Amino acid sequence: MCKAVVLFFITSLFSPGNAWFYGRPDPGLMSQGGIWPLPWNLTYFNDIVLPINPDTFAWNSNHNGCEIIDEALKRYKKLAFSGHVSGEGVMLSGNITEVSSVVVSSATGCTDAYPQHGMDESYSIQAVPGSSQATIQANSVWGVLRGLESFSQLIYQDFNGIWWLKAAIVDDHPRFPYRGIMFDTARHYLSVSMIKRQIDIMSQNKFNVFHWHISDDESFPYVSVKYPELSRQGAYSPKHVYTTDNIKDIINFARLRGVRVIPEFDTPGHTGSWKGVTGLLPQCYDDDGTTALPQLFDTTKDSNYDFLKNFFAELLDLFQDNWFHFGGDEVQFFQEQCWINNKDIARWMEDRGMGNDTDELLNYYWSNFVPLIQNHKNVTMVFWEEVLDRNIAPQGSIAHVWKGDTPDEIMSEMYNVTEAGHKAILSSCWYLNYIKYGAEWGYVNETHTMDRGMYYECDPTAFGGTQEQIDLVIGGEAAMWAEMVDGSNLTPRMWPRASAVAERLWSDPAQTVSADDAWPRLHEYRCRLLDRGYPAEPPNFPDYCPHYWDPDYFDVQVSAAVSVSHMSLKLIDLTGNSLCQVFGVLIAMLFII
Repeated sequence: MCKAVVLFFITSLFSPGNAWFYGRPDPGLMSQGGIWPLPWNLTYFNDIVLPINPDTFAWNSNHNGCEIIDEALKRYKKLAFSGHVSGEGVMLSGNITEVSSVVVSSATGCTDAYPQHGMDESYSIQAVPGSSQATIQANSVWGVLRGLESFSQLIYQDFNGIWWLKAAIVDDHPRFPYRGIMFDTARHYLSVSMIKRQIDIMSQNKFNVFHWHISDDESFPYVSVKYPELSRQGAYSPKHVYTTDNIKDIINFARLRGVRVIPEFDTPGHTGSWKGVTGLLPQCYDDDGTTALPQLFDTTKDSNYDFLKNFFAELLDLFQDNWFHFGGDEVQFFQEQCWINNKDIARWMEDRGMGNDTDELLNYYWSNFVPLIQNHKNVTMVFWEEVLDRNIAPQGSIAHVWKGDTPDEIMSEMYNVTEAGHKAILSSCWYLNYIKYGAEWGYVNETHTMDRGMYYECDPTAFGGTQEQIDLVIGGEAAMWAEMVDGSNLTPRMWPRASAVAERLWSDPAQTVSADDAWPRLHEYRCRLLDRGYPAEPPNFPDYCPHYWDPDYFDVQVSAAVSVSHMSLKLIDLTGNSLCQVFGVLIAMLFII
């Protein structure tokens, strides 16, 4: 009888309903031990949960001395039990087998290499009832990292302060090899520590590319070794810069988390801050002859190509990835001001039979620029999509699709790019700098527009192409342009909205059709981010997390059972009626409170 009464109260208190006011989800609708992004193959044992002790749980590896794995185990020892204070909590004893350790292994052993395109990120997890040891197996260290994140999400703390591991078998791999986020550090500078913070969260969402849009018209924060005047004249201040040591530090930090760092130095447009090289920027004029800000290179001077050769050689040697983003977008906005209205450039074009065809001059630029890069390093070149339209880019280049306002327009762009035979990355759906009222993370509205956002339900392959076209889609990327974003608001604006993109790019599309179905897991994951110390914003109308956000969060005992009674570690016997009695006491405490 006691058990039945306790079960009734527990169900009444803690089981969320499926509907609430205005058709919105119940504020407490949340999974427990759910994994984000959703694995391709996930089997739970009828929701069986296994006790786990944060103070004694062991994180072991078959590859001692492997830096990537050793550092990951240190991180997840903390991340898996975020908010736990050693020696405090509720612990269970009795007949249920406690999970006391996890062992990770990589079939290919260790590596000190950098992550690259096509790395093997597959993994499997065995956490089964009756076994005191869980296992994570992968073909590479990169898969070990992804497996550790999923394993950490099987661990959760219930309302009574008890830690559990949800018994499961997982066999998982990414849908797309390219899953990125772009941060813009030109419009607003981001500190090195803030960039690292974002890379941490990226890895916890299984993103594997940090696309670093370093420079733009507004500022040039990179401190070049060969051309230091670029940052002296182009950065906001001497403090708002990234040295080569800063960049090497960020690249290594990302390497340990399985995240590639792909830089973008956008040319020949978006270059108004490149003032530190004499003659690189031309005089630009409005139609009435008023001087305009230069935002395009003077692509007619041989000396400028000498500069580009030396400058990009420095960059290609500094960054470790085999890919490099060369920009190339929105040149058409300034061609008339900076090329046609500049008498010297106009005369140069006329002398070579170009007339006033600025497209010919732009093709001249790319036909000279591309060999400079290829002759120095055999790097895969990534461009914003309009460069690929010119048939100037080398074979194997990547089209980064950013155009389109509605879902239909976006899919039309993807169709055209892949029909032309180009590999494609999609960003059009995922400009996270745009914010809208409502649950914009997940849905396409009734009129099939983006009024409510479509982060979760946008599929990069849903353009009706052939299988050959679909195979050319290698992934996608969320973009955070920084006109209105800096370190003060980046994290809440980015997360967990970008998490919706993470699941779309990682998970089986057949199992992740509905944002409504995904919400309980995203809710739990958002709360997990709070537990881990990241101020992730609420994305889905009124809701709550077991541990609310507080500036002093980690100084507060978040377990209700522990914080109210201030008790140190207690043992609860799972045999007989003692479990019923303890739950009865806990329920009584809640009602007294």
